[in-house]
Amino acid sequence: MAYQANFDTTPASSVAPRPWWSRPMMTVPPISERKSTSKEMAVMCAPCCGGFFTIVLVFLIFSSINDAHSHAKISLQSFAVSSATWQGDFLVKIPSSRYSIYYDGDDASVSLGSRNVAVLNITSRRVSRDHTAFSLTFVAEEGNRSDVVSEDLDIKLVAKHKRYEDYDKAGEFNIRCQNLTRGREKIICDSSFTDLKLFSLITLRELVAHSVSVPNVTNAANVSTADWRTGLVAKSPVTRCKLSLHTVTSRLLRGDEVISQVSPSLDDFGRLVTTEKNDEPVTIVDFKHAVTSGVNGSVVWDYRVESVVGLKAEFAHGFLSVICSGIPVKFTTDAAGNVFGSLLGGMRRCGYSLRDNLNSV
Repeated sequence: MAYQANFDTTPASSVAPRPWWSRPMMTVPPISERKSTSKEMAVMCAPCCGGFFTIVLVFLIFSSINDAHSHAKISLQSFAVSSATWQGDFLVKIPSSRYSIYYDGDDASVSLGSRNVAVLNITSRRVSRDHTAFSLTFVAEEGNRSDVVSEDLDIKLVAKHKRYEDYDKAGEFNIRCQNLTRGREKIICDSSFTDLKLFSLITLRELVAHSVSVPNVTNAANVSTADWRTGLVAKSPVTRCKLSLHTVTSRLLRGDEVISQVSPSLDDFGRLVTTEKNDEPVTIVDFKHAVTSGVNGSVVWDYRVESVVGLKAEFAHGFLSVICSGIPVKFTTDAAGNVFGSLLGGMRRCGYSLRDNLNSV
């Protein structure tokens, strides 16, 4: 029997075919042979263009997701009015897990129509994964306490928005409940999220009237004067950015009347001299001999503090105009007959704006 070995008859010059995923879509001839056709150039540019437009599309998709569902579902479960306080119970369904709401009385801002409000307390509890219940207790200026309240109840709560393609946004949820009725249940309130930013390096900063005290009140010629101490606090509850303040000038008003002011210190060349070296987020202002009228147990609602302060952050610094309006001060008398005034409720948030210079100080 003849035997023949099974030798490979493939020519030596033959190369095994490449896998399909590593084969080029088109091989462009060298320039020395001929110019590439428009179809060949389009095929070469297609992967780059496809990748670029894919990145843009993904970015737009994430942007649309970030901007969607910014309205929380908020209902007023009950609303009660007593001779001293107002209380509302709310149920909140957050729009997405990327939103976080901070239920802190010191960071909240509340108004009832045109009346000033002092927040006494805010408590919250988690009902389910998406639902949170919170109670708001506050004191408002004297006015209509009938069954129907004509003014709107506006609440601002500090919040954070976690974003996909950008850094987290600090802001606040704006809640508005209209035509409150005593004893009525489940009033649907409007809500929206607003970004808070002064400039790009600081996403959230709050200035609040931390404390107002009137330790010494004298009565001479039927005119009461007092020494006031007011504190401003810079806060960044979301970003935890380290801030520091110092006061340049400040004045204390009741209504539109200036009752005391602190002027800036200038050197011989008219330049600002900062005597307060402060690396803390609190700056204290002492007003001396301010004209003060207050009766034991009464609350005065129309005090206002206007200040120019220097702000220093981790990567920026500048000057701010700060206005703290509607500061409620409650006056009490101790056993010795001395009259004291203190801030009613929690901290009060103030309005602020960035200043270009100090020429108008």
